[in-house]
Amino acid sequence: MGMAHVTSGRTNFTYDDLIKSNIIQSSQSFIPKSLLKRMLIRENELRLSDEYQKRFSEAEQSSSSSWLNVVNELQEQVVREFHLDDEMDNAILCLRCATQIYPDLKDIPLYTKYNRARDGDLQVGDVAPDVPIIQLDGQEGQLFDGLKSSSPTVLISGSYS
Repeated sequence: MGMAHVTSGRTNFTYDDLIKSNIIQSSQSFIPKSLLKRMLIRENELRLSDEYQKRFSEAEQSSSSSWLNVVNELQEQVVREFHLDDEMDNAILCLRCATQIYPDLKDIPLYTKYNRARDGDLQVGDVAPDVPIIQLDGQEGQLFDGLKSSSPTVLISGSYS
């Protein structure tokens, strides 16, 4: 019911990282910067429109849909409006990675302009802090509550929206 893409939540993710991930084969965006800028502006207009605000609200109340599905549909609409239908997957990827491709566009997309997430200070090998967590069933606890202190532990974390 959700989706993630390789750049989700990573403010230090670069376009070079994207190329190395083999998700995209091109060494640069096939969408010219000026066009990508207009696409980002249009995406913002749609995100703030009454129609999409209603759809976001309905998706949040739904057990069968997610606001992320609405975002995907919105981005597909932007790609179609700019007549890039034949390259839908790559065009959406370029749209989602626009601020990594062209860092000076970072103040345009609402989701990066107002992003409160940040890269933390933890490094590989650091001891994770015993932070408060909320489980998928809504139950609150601490990260270490269910762990055995003598067992090696691999911590994989993320956001569930």
